[in-house]
Amino acid sequence: GRALRFAADPLRADRDLVLEAVRHHARALVYAAGPLMADPLLSPEAVAVNPFAVQGSKCLVCSVFELSAVEGTFRFRAAVGLGGTEFAGDLPHSSTLGDLGRCILASALDQKQCVYLILPSREIPVSALDVEQPLADFV
Repeated sequence: GRALRFAADPLRADRDLVLEAVRHHARALVYAAGPLMADPLLSPEAVAVNPFAVQGSKCLVCSVFELSAVEGTFRFRAAVGLGGTEFAGDLPHSSTLGDLGRCILASALDQKQCVYLILPSREIPVSALDVEQPLADFV
């Protein structure tokens, strides 16, 4: 977190790196490149509730293998980790990717940490910077 103050300028301008630094130490944002200090997704409050891991973080992988719109809600089924502990849930139609990630953390992991979230028909995890994207965009 605080090591960001000693980082080279290109690293201090990297949104993923700054997000992870703020996740470890909220005051690290003051060492980010100028434009990033005003980025609402990088505020300590937003980072504290962002459930998604940035590349290189030590976090579990969660694969969503079913995501569908059903009667005004989104229904999902997912598996966490290589062992594949499965669970399912429903979210309101107004939900975001961040809402899905927080629901998964609360339901399946019972602990506050980040997760690599892989959606159906995708090979790479969701970006931590896509936390506010509407879930409807991915159904």
